[in-house]
Amino acid sequence: MLSSVVEVAPWFPQIGRHKAVLFGASGLLLALNYWLVIVRPRACEPGTLCHMDTPFMRFNRRLYWISVGIYAAAVAITYGGLVVMRWIEG
Repeated sequence: MLSSVVEVAPWFPQIGRHKAVLFGASGLLLALNYWLVIVRPRACEPGTLCHMDTPFMRFNRRLYWISVGIYAAAVAITYGGLVVMRWIEG
């Protein structure tokens, strides 16, 4: 299966070499999004689009927490898999 992925996307193995940078950049973007979706709307006045209780912001908050869950799962699988593989080998 991995050979099929490499055949379709030959750049894919290069991503594995830079996973720390990619996870770090993704974490920074999620931190920025936290400020945009959770912190900043508390200062918005009722009736404006960025206020906490608008349907748009409720959707954004749900989407944000789904993204955080996916990110946490990806970090756990990636780095947890490395720990398990080292434990199995040693």
